Amino acid sequence: MKQTYITALILMAFFGVGCEREKISQHVAEVSVKFTWEGLKPCDWGNPEIHISGVPGNTKFLKISMYDHAYSHDHGTVQMPYADEKIIAKDRFKEIQRPCPVYTPGRYEITIKALDDTETIIGMGSAERMFPEEE
Repeated sequence: MKQTYITALILMAFFGVGCEREKISQHVAEVSVKFTWEGLKPCDWGNPEIHISGVPGNTKFLKISMYDHAYSHDHGTVQMPYADEKIIAKDRFKEIQRPCPVYTPGRYEITIKALDDTETIIGMGSAERMFPEEE
């Protein structure tokens, strides 16, 4: 009985049973995303300066995440209210871990999802940069 229970828990975790899935609109706008590492210290907390455009007019929230593809490391996600900003200031939020590559440069992707008032994704975009960047 104990082994069956453990197996069921493992399967539930593996297949995401009970996990909430993101709602996605049938028509998702392309959001332009650009960011810079300028002025950021490695291995600290906070976001780089992020420039966005193409955000749908009915956007109420932005969900921002960063992932390092070189090290397969999730640096975190934050959801924030959106008020028609074109620039998300450096260090506006502290939920995302800054780049912290150990041996070789990391390949970091920042993804922006625009959400409407029902938290359905209505726009999405991403950008990638290496850190540290070659001069």
